[in-house]
Amino acid sequence: MDGRASLSIAADGSDLAMIAARSAGIWIGLSLDEAALSSLRRDGLDPAALRLTGLHPFEFQPASDGGFDVIAHANDNEAAEALLDLFRVYFLRRLLAGRVDGVLSE
Repeated sequence: MDGRASLSIAADGSDLAMIAARSAGIWIGLSLDEAALSSLRRDGLDPAALRLTGLHPFEFQPASDGGFDVIAHANDNEAAEALLDLFRVYFLRRLLAGRVDGVLSE
């Protein structure tokens, strides 16, 4: 996969292994959840175009400011940007829903 796009997230005390595990779980469930697919359509995303099957497309790395970077991998840069849109719209609020006092918790 040659396409890449990245996004920086400001979040103190982020456990990247936990974020990656939760993200992978969301990815697995997403293609099976008809309500989630309907939600994506209402948010203006096309689930069929996003190709929600296959390997988890997101990689998480620590950022220099204490937050983390999300890197989306896809066949091309346009598809990677579309995956980042999906991350912003669907994944981010679910991943950060476990935050307590500005720190991610399980």
